[in-house]
Amino acid sequence: MSPLFQPLKKYLETQQSKIANIGPDRKKVLDSFSQAILHSLEAKQKANLLFVCTQNSRRSQISQAFAAAIPQYFDLPGIKSFSGGTTVSEFHPNAIQALESCGFRIENQGPPRNPKYSIRWADGTPSLLAFSKKFQEQPNPASEFVAIFVCSQADESCPYVSGAEARISLPYEDPKSGDNSENPLARYLQTCEQIASELLYTFEEVKQKL
Repeated sequence: MSPLFQPLKKYLETQQSKIANIGPDRKKVLDSFSQAILHSLEAKQKANLLFVCTQNSRRSQISQAFAAAIPQYFDLPGIKSFSGGTTVSEFHPNAIQALESCGFRIENQGPPRNPKYSIRWADGTPSLLAFSKKFQEQPNPASEFVAIFVCSQADESCPYVSGAEARISLPYEDPKSGDNSENPLARYLQTCEQIASELLYTFEEVKQKL
């Protein structure tokens, strides 16, 4: 696998050092997540991860980006990440700016409404095409995937997900609470740090048990 962009690699190394701050109850959920990934990898040599929130604009997009980069950080092939919502909006600019601050390279490919963005985390690796969509829509998988709900509203409204091998409830506080503050990026970076550290814990568990 190609090495990650150096700023992103350093960012992940910093967040990996914070794994000890994850509480025991949260680790139980993450352990279930890692077991679902392991089961899929052992059965099919692949694991499709679908992150779901309400609008597919912030938390699920951030999670998808980190879940694409972190397996490469650990040299874990066969893992693909996707995201979707229960409704459609747009990939929020503050979430994009936060991911860029973490070391991702993101380009707007249009159109004006609900634009598609190319997200890259390493040279020589295919980019991720990110845009807001419902979780049942393409290019998301229709079967053989792990569904991870990263907001409580979507979690409550979708008690069953057709085609999912496993369903994980992993809610995060919505960073949009900082959109009207003097420094909205700070709130989004907090979300990035939590998501990154928890996914680092999850994939490190997978790596150790394979």
